[in-house]
Amino acid sequence: MPLDPLPLAVAALAASLLSAYLGIVAWRRTRRAVIVLRTLLGDRASRPARPRKRYMVFEIVAISGDLARVRRADVEEAVKRSCQLLFGALGYGAARPTLVYYDESRGVGVLSFRHTWRNHVFLLLSLIREIGGVKVVAVPTSTTGTRRKAMRIAEKL
Repeated sequence: MPLDPLPLAVAALAASLLSAYLGIVAWRRTRRAVIVLRTLLGDRASRPARPRKRYMVFEIVAISGDLARVRRADVEEAVKRSCQLLFGALGYGAARPTLVYYDESRGVGVLSFRHTWRNHVFLLLSLIREIGGVKVVAVPTSTTGTRRKAMRIAEKL
């Protein structure tokens, strides 16, 4: 009984296509690993840019309640809580939002963070609705690259 060559040819073709696909996948993974190793171990030019700090000046406006009841520790906790709510613990660690300055009498503050997280910090400030039992709105006014300029802007507000 003679064997039909068509199923054998189809099986051979399928095996060769599968082999080619697996070879391409392995090459891409290897290439990706080489790129990662070069950026980690290579010269300065091939390394990714070092994350820089940015400073955002913001103002807390009380909707209901007294702004004098809003303390620095409460603002820090609200920023931390909203950042962890949005981005989780890893995002909080990557963004590193830190309250640098807060004037309790005027409700003006300066928040430092990594430059790649600028838009995210705008979003997390918009999520702050209540601080220390006072309904508030956090309004970002400007973003700068130096702490000194941020402090000057905060003093003028």
